[in-house]
Amino acid sequence: MTKTKLSDKISEKLNNNKINNKSKLQNKSGYGLGIKISLDLLSSVVVGILIGIGLDKIFLTKPIFFIIFLLLGFIAGFFNLYKSVKNLNNLD
Repeated sequence: MTKTKLSDKISEKLNNNKINNKSKLQNKSGYGLGIKISLDLLSSVVVGILIGIGLDKIFLTKPIFFIIFLLLGFIAGFFNLYKSVKNLNNLD
């Protein structure tokens, strides 16, 4: 096989994969997208809270790690929210 044929096949596969991913995302219902976006935000906050509480129990520092990881959870949640909305806007 020559390089041009191989590169043509690779680029064709990549284009087909992009088209399939777009069609899968476009077929989601409004409820599915809403649940995905809300779980992206909520799960980051819950994980941050649990890590903060765990570290506070280990190091016996009552609210310090809880507050730090709560804020980090909110930041991560909104960043995930931003990425999800950005991906939805790219489909149009």
